[in-house]
Amino acid sequence: MSTRAEAQALLFEFTEGDALRKHARAVEEAMRAYARWFGITDPAEIEKWGIVGLLHDFDYEKNPTEETHLHVGTRVLRERGWPEEIIEAIASHADYMKIPRDTPLKKAIYACDELVGFIGACVKVRPTRKVADLPPESVVKKLKDKAFARSVDRSYVYGGAEAIGRPMLEHVAYLIEALKPIAEEIGL
Repeated sequence: MSTRAEAQALLFEFTEGDALRKHARAVEEAMRAYARWFGITDPAEIEKWGIVGLLHDFDYEKNPTEETHLHVGTRVLRERGWPEEIIEAIASHADYMKIPRDTPLKKAIYACDELVGFIGACVKVRPTRKVADLPPESVVKKLKDKAFARSVDRSYVYGGAEAIGRPMLEHVAYLIEALKPIAEEIGL
C-alpha cells in the first residue's frame, strides 16, 4: 500500500495550481468521511479512500481532455506500482472511462468529486465566503441554475447521489460537514 505522503508528492509533481491542489485535498477529506459513512473503521482502509480522493485529478492540469485525463494518470500510477484497486477507483470517477462503479469506493469518488467542486463555487458567492455558513438548501437550489458554475457537470452530481443512495440534500449536508474541519486549509 502506498502512503498519503507518496500520494501528495505525486499530486504536487503533476499539479502546480493551488486551486486544483485544494480541490484534491477537499475530495480527500470528503472520501474519508464517506469511508466512515459506509461503516469503515480500519484506519488503513480510510487512508486508502483518502488517497483516491487526493489523487483523482492528479494528472488533470497537464492532461485536461477526455483523450488524456485519467488515461495518462492510470498509466503513471501503474508504472509507479500503485495498487490496482486505487487506480481503478480513480479512473472510475469519469463516465467516459466506462468503469463499472461496483464498489462503495468507486461510488463515493463519483459522488464526491463534482459536488465538492460545486460546493466550493457556492461558498465563493456567499457573503461570508465560508463553508460553515453555507446552507445545504442553497447548494441544491444553485444546482438548478444552469448558468451558475457551468463547468460542473450536473449529471455527475445527481448520478453520484444516486450511486450512493442518498437524497441530494442529505448528501450535500454531509459533504459540507466533512469540509468544515479543513475549511481554512482549502480556502473555504
